[in-house]
Amino acid sequence: MYHLRSIGLVVCLVSISSQAAEKVPLPKPAEGWKIELAAQAPDILFPTAIVAATDGTLYIGQDPMDMPGPPTQPIDSVVSFKDGKVQVFADKLWSVMGLEWVQNTLYVVHAPYLSAFQDTDGDGKADSRVDLMTGLGPKLPGFNGINDHVPSGIRLGMDGYLYIAVGDKGIPKGVGKDGTTIQLFGGGVIRIRPDGTGLEVVSSGERNPLSVALSATDDIFTYGNDDDSKKWPNSLTHHIVGGHYGYPYEFLLAPNRALPIVAGEIGGSGAQGLCYNEDGLPASYRGNLFFCDWGLSTVFRYQVERSGGTFRLKEKKPFVTKGDLADFRPFSLAVSADGASLWLVDWAFNSWLADGPQTGRLYHLTYEGADRPEKSARPQGDDPATRLAALDHPALSVRLESQRSLARLGSSQVDPLTARLKQSEPGLGRLHALWALDAIDTPEAREAIGSVLADDQAELRLQAARHAGIRRDRKLLSGLTSLLRDQNPAVRREAAIALGKLGDPGASPSLMAALGDPDNVAAWTIRHAIRRLKAWDEEALVQALLDDRRRDDALKLTDEAWALPVVQALVKALTATESGEIRSRIVATIGGLYRQYAPWTGQWFGTNPLAGQLPLKTVDWDRTAMANVLRGLGLGIEDRDPAVRAKAIVALRTIGSETAPYLRSRLMKETDEPNLKGLIEALGLLGDVHASTNLALLAQDPNRPEPVRAAALDALGRLGGAQVLRARLSFVYDPKAPTSLIARALPELGREGVLPANDVAVFLENPTAEIRQAALLAFNPKRKLPQEVRQAVIDRLTDKAPEVRKTAIEVLARLNIREAIPRILAVSNEDAYREAATIALAAMPDPQALPLYLSAIQDRNPELRRAGETALLAIRDRVAGDLTKQLQAGKLNGPAALALERVLARFQPIADWRVIGPFPRTTAQVFVSEAAIDFSRSHTGAEGRTITWTPRKTDALTGRVTLDDFKEGAGDRGGFGYDTNGSPNLCAFAYAEVAADRDRTALLLVGSSGPITLTINERVVHSENSQAGRPYSPDSDLVRIDLKKGQNRILVVSRQGIGVWSFSVRISDPSSISLASRPDPNSPQKLQAFALSHEGDPKKGESLFFDAKGIGCVKCHSAAGQGTANAGPDLTGLALKYDKAEIIRSVLEPSNRLATGYQPVLLSMQDGKVLTGLVRSETESEIELVDVEAKVSRVPKNQVEERRISDVSLMPKGLADTLSPVEFADLISYLQTLKTAPASPAGP
Repeated sequence: MYHLRSIGLVVCLVSISSQAAEKVPLPKPAEGWKIELAAQAPDILFPTAIVAATDGTLYIGQDPMDMPGPPTQPIDSVVSFKDGKVQVFADKLWSVMGLEWVQNTLYVVHAPYLSAFQDTDGDGKADSRVDLMTGLGPKLPGFNGINDHVPSGIRLGMDGYLYIAVGDKGIPKGVGKDGTTIQLFGGGVIRIRPDGTGLEVVSSGERNPLSVALSATDDIFTYGNDDDSKKWPNSLTHHIVGGHYGYPYEFLLAPNRALPIVAGEIGGSGAQGLCYNEDGLPASYRGNLFFCDWGLSTVFRYQVERSGGTFRLKEKKPFVTKGDLADFRPFSLAVSADGASLWLVDWAFNSWLADGPQTGRLYHLTYEGADRPEKSARPQGDDPATRLAALDHPALSVRLESQRSLARLGSSQVDPLTARLKQSEPGLGRLHALWALDAIDTPEAREAIGSVLADDQAELRLQAARHAGIRRDRKLLSGLTSLLRDQNPAVRREAAIALGKLGDPGASPSLMAALGDPDNVAAWTIRHAIRRLKAWDEEALVQALLDDRRRDDALKLTDEAWALPVVQALVKALTATESGEIRSRIVATIGGLYRQYAPWTGQWFGTNPLAGQLPLKTVDWDRTAMANVLRGLGLGIEDRDPAVRAKAIVALRTIGSETAPYLRSRLMKETDEPNLKGLIEALGLLGDVHASTNLALLAQDPNRPEPVRAAALDALGRLGGAQVLRARLSFVYDPKAPTSLIARALPELGREGVLPANDVAVFLENPTAEIRQAALLAFNPKRKLPQEVRQAVIDRLTDKAPEVRKTAIEVLARLNIREAIPRILAVSNEDAYREAATIALAAMPDPQALPLYLSAIQDRNPELRRAGETALLAIRDRVAGDLTKQLQAGKLNGPAALALERVLARFQPIADWRVIGPFPRTTAQVFVSEAAIDFSRSHTGAEGRTITWTPRKTDALTGRVTLDDFKEGAGDRGGFGYDTNGSPNLCAFAYAEVAADRDRTALLLVGSSGPITLTINERVVHSENSQAGRPYSPDSDLVRIDLKKGQNRILVVSRQGIGVWSFSVRISDPSSISLASRPDPNSPQKLQAFALSHEGDPKKGESLFFDAKGIGCVKCHSAAGQGTANAGPDLTGLALKYDKAEIIRSVLEPSNRLATGYQPVLLSMQDGKVLTGLVRSETESEIELVDVEAKVSRVPKNQVEERRISDVSLMPKGLADTLSPVEFADLISYLQTLKTAPASPAGP
């Protein structure tokens, strides 16, 4: 029995102007519109897609899979809605995200299926289901716990294809009803005939378009949402056949390999929409795009206009906003059957995956403006003459219905349709006559269409070219090649697309001649057509590469075009051109062709692909072609132009160790100093031991520039062997060696244990300060030093050179020479050494340094504050009385008071936990608000497995709870191994209770390997959202909480993160002293508010920025030509890109938007450690990592288990904690002055 519900339309409709509107809040429509509530939960539940049938019936998708779940079982449905009645039309569906109604058939996108449903017996319920496509998305689209980023919106075009928007989980292997297969990496658009034939990819490189909208002329638009990197925007995109829009990587890293979107901005979450092409609204609405933005609680209206071969945004404005509805989440729109109104679906809930709430609303929007048009008469029946006349009806739906009606009549309509096709006006009817003829598809029909390829109407020429490509009609080859010279770029675009689809190599000469089209989109399609034909003509390519008009396009054409003739043509052109600039570009293109990317495995890259491993070229291909690549690079490295050689050096180094002979052969011949350094560095990075002799010669050659000798010395340090060691030792004992090279060699040799400590100590007496300083850095902390050497190091505290004294302070701490503490304390009184002495003494905690530690926790420098707190914690038991007095005196506030309270607190691990998991990556907050959890109840977890609450013990000292066993699973069943590059892919919950004998304040120390949320008595008290994970530390976060007398419920939501999956919570004892000072008035919110409303003094702000002993911005950043640090981006030109509010946010929330190139990497090591820092360089065998203190470490790749890009800035937390509001405003005012564009980097 199917379900039937009558809700009474008269009762249900609630006008915004009625008295009921006071009781029922409504969204706010644009001026001139009325909105009414037509239905709501529980009559419709979790509504998604919507479509209107010709008889006025609405069909609405319902998606319980993504609310109560489970998300991996087909429990979705489609209901019909007419005359106030809701009835189940089809059920037992997968996640319903797209609906289209054509000729008594409902087409349903419910990944991994596209199905056609019909009600053949008229009972209101579908009794016929035909699966037109399988593999529409991943095998189990909800593998990550939610059916997101999957195929969604669907629309039928006048060309007879169903167009489907596909999210970026992609399509590993889609199969049409006729057996045709496709693969789509990432998001885009596909199309298929209504009978399941003709399946093909239209476009790629989108993120998550939930909707596809077609204009009256079948122009394809999608609206998607931004990604977690906040680099890809909410995108309005015009799609063309063969288009690629750059997501997930090229849009940012190689924009020349992608087409631009029409418009977009960061923020929001695009859902579904439509293009209005009917006649029931004023003419100003025709051709407008309407898209729901679920995240922004708004329906937007877009007006676009043609711009060359694509479109540009003319205007965007809100159409429906949330008004008085806090939970307005617009999801989809449909035009009513008569074209005079709109239907709007509201998800009506601020999230997904909630087991309990029943949500969903349906609204009716009608236009009441004075310019509302009269309804046009609509034809009835299938009379050919009537339908032929209706091809010119103002409503697209009528034109399409008439077009299909005539096509169904077959060859009898070829003559009248041909006559209409050749009748010049009205123009729209000609287009529909063309596609009716296309559907009839007789030789006469094709001939008629081919005859208008040269018609005066540009749109008709365009559609005729599109037909030729779809039908692969090679008879139209000549006409299509002529259109490559059409004045209209959109026509040229479609002609090129069609030529590519014909599959006729004879089109290649015309396409090659058309390279260099001035329109970006037409030029793209010409290149795409040549690639699709694979009719590579080596000589034609050479000529194009040498032709000034076509060269840019020819280089784009050959970029990553893996074909032997392409490589051969590039090498020939390299030897044929006299231009060094052109040869440089050719060499760079050749270098990118040595290897190919590995085939896509079907795995998803997650919600933030830039946080994962970028695709690498690791696959060998045609051996002859690869040999030609090396030959071309060999020519490049011997080129007479140093800029060309520079490109070749970079390309050879990138390829790997097999290129070392080419680099080595050039080494001793290179005359350009930057290139010689590049060669040396490349050979060192590649670990080429065969180059050691020449590298040693270069290092030892007094006639070589010092930077070259230094580079050679560094390269030798990467190589092994006796000869290399002798060469390196020669520097430290060669009296003629430059001071700087001796100083460069000493530290590494000492730390490697090559130089005995007594030998190193000799250099402490060297007359040159630089060498004495290097000698201090050469002592190995892992080796015990003789007493006389220890004393020699201490004696450097009185060195005559200030830089040596400062280094001695740092080294004494590193070597843990505690007898130096009184001497370090003495020099700490000198301002020049106070910071170094504080950090050194903090590394060797001692009660003698208590005043220094107390001063440190009040310092503006976050590094000093951390060091002081760490030292106080170590000596707490010996100085507890003094610390208590300091705290109770109330003289400390802000970070200093909190640090001291944390030091004095005694923490105990919360030991007895119950845990449950793993849940998928995207999972409901199922326990967060539950005061009484039923621990006996089982739940559905990742992979659909049944999971239950189980006890879990902790580490007795730190309270660490390890959840690594939750990682185990079968990737082929979904859930595991799919999201390794994006957000952490698993989730677990943990529950514990803490008793309190009274209401009291307490402190928590929280550690985690990934994102963690903590609730106390159902209230969120802490949330850490490092999505990529972070190095686990038991005291990463300090949280103040309020406990109530009795049992307090603690719930942890833990996500996997990186390394060993774990978390810990420690709580302060009741005996711990509470904060005696008042709360810090300068919270980030107050600093933000003050700076937004006040102008500061930029001169004072500049002083703050460049004060290395204060907040220390200059330690990582340079700005306006000042400073040399490069750990963070140069802030020159900052105010050209960001307004005041964004600059404030960047300072207070440094991880909110990380600059490209300055995203730290996270390395999970085999020994369980997690390292983080910036990658300075990388070879096949190791990674050079620079940490927050600019220390460099070399990490062997074979010891790295997992690698991720971190979403947490290396910029220290709490940088502005010690600034007053006025000082913070000064700093922001200075940053606002940085409006000069940064200088372009020098280079070939």
